[in-house]
Amino acid sequence: MRFGIVLFCALLCFKVSADQGGLVEAELNGRLISFAALESHYDIDVHGDVANVSVKQKFINPTDEPLNARYLFPLRRTAAVHAMTMYVGDEVISAEIKERQAAKKTFETAKQAGKAASLLDQHRPNMFTQRIANLMPGQPITIEIEYSQTVPKVDGAYELVVPLVVGPRFQPPGAPQIVEDVTYSGSSSGVWALEALPKDATYGGIHIPDTFTPDRVSLDLALEHALPLVDIASATHELEFVHTSSTQIEARFSDGRVQDNRDLVITYQPAAAQASAGLLQHWEVNEGGYFSMLIEPPNAVDSSEGIAREMVFLLDCSGSMSGQPMAASKAFMQAALKTLKPTDTFRIIRFSDSATEFSSTPLYATAANLSRGEQYVRALGANGGTMMMSGINQALSKPVETGRIRNVIFLTDGYIGNELSVLSLVEQQLQGARLFAYGVGAGVNRYLLDELGRVGRGFARYFDPTRSDDSILRVAAELAARLHTPVLADIEIDWGTLPVEDVFPTLVPDLYAGDSLRVVGRFTEPAEGAIQVRGRTSRHLAKIELDVALEAQSDAPSLRQIWARSAVTDAMQEFIAPRERRKDQLSDDALQGRVTELGLIHSIMTRWTSFVAVSKKIYNANPGSARDAEVALPKVAGTQKSAYNNNTMTGFAAPEPGLALSLLAALGVIAFASRRRLARALVRT
Repeated sequence: MRFGIVLFCALLCFKVSADQGGLVEAELNGRLISFAALESHYDIDVHGDVANVSVKQKFINPTDEPLNARYLFPLRRTAAVHAMTMYVGDEVISAEIKERQAAKKTFETAKQAGKAASLLDQHRPNMFTQRIANLMPGQPITIEIEYSQTVPKVDGAYELVVPLVVGPRFQPPGAPQIVEDVTYSGSSSGVWALEALPKDATYGGIHIPDTFTPDRVSLDLALEHALPLVDIASATHELEFVHTSSTQIEARFSDGRVQDNRDLVITYQPAAAQASAGLLQHWEVNEGGYFSMLIEPPNAVDSSEGIAREMVFLLDCSGSMSGQPMAASKAFMQAALKTLKPTDTFRIIRFSDSATEFSSTPLYATAANLSRGEQYVRALGANGGTMMMSGINQALSKPVETGRIRNVIFLTDGYIGNELSVLSLVEQQLQGARLFAYGVGAGVNRYLLDELGRVGRGFARYFDPTRSDDSILRVAAELAARLHTPVLADIEIDWGTLPVEDVFPTLVPDLYAGDSLRVVGRFTEPAEGAIQVRGRTSRHLAKIELDVALEAQSDAPSLRQIWARSAVTDAMQEFIAPRERRKDQLSDDALQGRVTELGLIHSIMTRWTSFVAVSKKIYNANPGSARDAEVALPKVAGTQKSAYNNNTMTGFAAPEPGLALSLLAALGVIAFASRRRLARALVRT
């Protein structure tokens, strides 16, 4: 009994570590007690440029009382999440896809009945919440999520991104505040309902010794390509690659497991092949066929001569950029300014709580002006909120000198909650400008950055300053070669006599050097014909021809879900545009109905469809005894604690000291059944 009282007093000092995610910690007699709340395993199977991913999340209750747990986690924004399975005891339960509110009702009913249950919700295309009901002591629950995605070609190499961490989000004053549950019906919901953040994700607030490494993520990757693989690497993690053949590679983390405090990025490159349009297809009985066509542009042509440019550098200087991200942005700027030509004009805009500009008018890129610009950049600091709309408005609202092309180079981590308002502003004010988004950090908001590149008719690029010392200079050096005109613009696809329908994206974006474009669609019956892809280079018209045989066979079964996800993405992008500018002038309700129907028919996650799984057995005879608990999120590598302590940040603020008590109560950790159980939890520092 005395031991239990001593331990209880020690546990009053519980903290959640900012650097070591997913842990509840206490110090007893100078020794650190750690409670792992989650283990994750990624099983990734890549064929060519289509990836099928299985994520197994094992939730563990280290307490003596039942818990209802919640975990906020990221997935790739283009991922088609099409299956969920729950494993508890000897039960294996395949989840059902339901309309969001119906799924929640099923989950709550099961929770009250004492059954094990899981509910998967989407808050953003790249932000999901997993809820677990009646997680019993000594009875782990494993959730397997399956998704499919295409792997884009970026800068000449295929780039597989596996998000592992959710960064903080700043919600500007006046933006929709956090809601736990929203009824998504009625024309008044629309964009604003989509912008509300999920409630109270738990981040940590203290630093513990670097010698303590509670790594909780493991990986098995199998990669196969039709051509020999000449290069594969990761700039974010140490990986062990095994070449099983010239066209097959397997990979694991070198140390077995890693912390989930940065995104995993793997690049691979097959042997050189001519630019082409390749086709994959899948036939579904009673539905027809699905196809995917990969378009690669012709070789880049130097089109820089004779183009007068206004180069606008837009720097995020908010508090979340403090530390390594800000240092990286400043180093990038020092290098990027050196790429300007004397005929260019340039502007430098920094924003946090408000936006300010280096000069009142654009300056020519003379040696003297560039020197002044470099001094201005060196003096910049990072603090305050992320009023991104003020910076974008400053960059785009001023008129452009006649005959000049405006290029906006935007450096940010994207840690905001009002993404749709920002994207809508870019679309409204872009006019003839192009916006190029550069994500700076180890776990940036790729959904926002990718969409900024798409809406801005430019592209998005990323670099992690915590891992690659030379990446900043490399990215800046490549800037000049990529910011002229697209290699292939005004792209049109002529399907000839082929019975093709429902092709996405509806508006085909321009292609830049080293990039590729994937177009997905449906076909109603087998047929043969010719496809023509036409576009415009800087000086010439270009055309790619491909003879195609659409057949009632399958070489990529996941295309069905990938097509459905592309259709959902296209519909959700309509929310950015005012109704009068939408291609069919659909209302918000009509778009919601379309997305919901796609989710239910094709069994994929959307903003309005969720997966729910319920056990047959009752595991908690007293369901009212279960306490709510969070799975703590790690601090993104390289970010400062100030990024999580901003008073204007809603939903993702770091816990205050008083949270130690509430977290203690939530987890229900009062005493252990025996000293032996405590001994197993002790970790030497």
